[in-house]
Amino acid sequence: MNKNFYITVVILLAFVFVGNANVFAEAKSGEKMSEQHRNNVSKVVQELEKVAGKDAGIGEEVKAVAQEEKDTVTSVAEKMEKAENRGGFKTFLVGSDYKNLGALRSDLVTTQNHIDRLTKAIERATSTEAKTALQTQINELKGIQTKAETFVKAQEGKFSLFGWLIKLFQ
Repeated sequence: MNKNFYITVVILLAFVFVGNANVFAEAKSGEKMSEQHRNNVSKVVQELEKVAGKDAGIGEEVKAVAQEEKDTVTSVAEKMEKAENRGGFKTFLVGSDYKNLGALRSDLVTTQNHIDRLTKAIERATSTEAKTALQTQINELKGIQTKAETFVKAQEGKFSLFGWLIKLFQ
């Protein structure tokens, strides 16, 4: 009986260490995601501000969307960073940071609303140059949003021993 207990403990410890090695590897490769998101959105915001000056009919709307996106990028990047930096052992035991991931999903809905507003602005644009530039930035923003959604799904999909229990109470 004692021998079986020790064998079980050794197997569980091996499982924990192997599981944590995978969690740490994912965190190391994902650490850059929050910074990449911040940089990519900042570039889109700069381009949107340029586009706003090209067409007076949509300028105010595009500036407003750019400002709102600029305001939310810090919040989104911080939530991503918190999810990335969650300890491997804690993630293994209780799962990902579901609170921040839920808030991140909410921010992604806001980004989708911004994309919709920009799409409507294209219809009102008079300059073909502005339409083309705006469509390019919408495509960039959609790509950034897709990467962020993939990040959230990957974080939510991490294995944990008691994550299912935590989800029940949230």
